Amino acid sequence: MANEVERLEKRMVELNNDLQNKKTNPDFAFENIKSVDMLLKIIINLNKYDDVEDGIYLYIDDSGIINAEYFIKEDGEVTIVSFNEEQLALVVELYSDVFAVNVE
Repeated sequence: MANEVERLEKRMVELNNDLQNKKTNPDFAFENIKSVDMLLKIIINLNKYDDVEDGIYLYIDDSGIINAEYFIKEDGEVTIVSFNEEQLALVVELYSDVFAVNVE
């Protein structure tokens, strides 16, 4: 845990330095900021009754929906099932217009 905290502190110093550079130099392009590919996880809750809740996890990158999983939570236990290709195609058709990612 200590290593993770140290890494976070180091990362925050780097980000703060880059922000200060941007304030003093408007042309600063944040080129030194290390980044990762974007992946969003959206939770769609379908039903909740008694102690049972189910829904869909959508995973979206800049190209759109790339994966989806069905989940059910019952009595504190969570079960997650990945959609097969046919099911995923249906989910993409149903939700791709609703959840679009615009990356600049």
